[in-house]
Amino acid sequence: MVARLTLGSGQQEVVRWTAIVTMVVDHVGAVLLEPSAALPLRAVGRVAWPLFAFLLAYNVARRGVDPVRYLRPLALWYALSVLPYALAFGTFLPNILATLFLAAGALALLTRSGQLSGWRQALAALGLLAVLLASVRVEYGTPGVLLPVCTWWALARPSAGAALLTVALVAAQNHPWVVWPAALLALPVPFVAARLAFGLPRSGRLAWAFYPAHLLLLGGVAQLLGRG
Repeated sequence: MVARLTLGSGQQEVVRWTAIVTMVVDHVGAVLLEPSAALPLRAVGRVAWPLFAFLLAYNVARRGVDPVRYLRPLALWYALSVLPYALAFGTFLPNILATLFLAAGALALLTRSGQLSGWRQALAALGLLAVLLASVRVEYGTPGVLLPVCTWWALARPSAGAALLTVALVAAQNHPWVVWPAALLALPVPFVAARLAFGLPRSGRLAWAFYPAHLLLLGGVAQLLGRG
């Protein structure tokens, strides 16, 4: 089934905006509500990260996009999101764009590994080790960084093992938090989107800019409500 999964540009946008909307729902709960009241919204938000991970993996595996292309915009938008994220969540811990940056870096090394030899392969292995060590510091941690990599594997070289490992990593993102099973609802979304006869227009930089913009808005509202 994974081998037959093909998404047009408009269908990818459906997946992207499903991820963005569920992310916003999650952040509204996390920033503006008490933890107990926020649980239903936080459960909806579990869908977001697996879909963002899928989009990165799909573009590399199926569309042949060089993952190096993502590194500069991810670094830029991460830098622009640090203060809005701190305003909304009260922490300077590396956010989801840092997780995507590490995953894109790992994919860049893995997709080039077959073209390298000798000391260059050793450097690539050291680079992957550095990504693994850094992954404990970002949002969703090491399972979060590994999810796009395993999804890429499942899409580029479909196998039962790769698919099962991807599903396990989706489930592991929030385990043992009480809402962790909700993340599994992300799995059918790309397959549903692939069957749609319509799509959404390309969002371009809007999707990138949306992340710091919505955090800035939520952080401002939290300050007005005295929740900052």
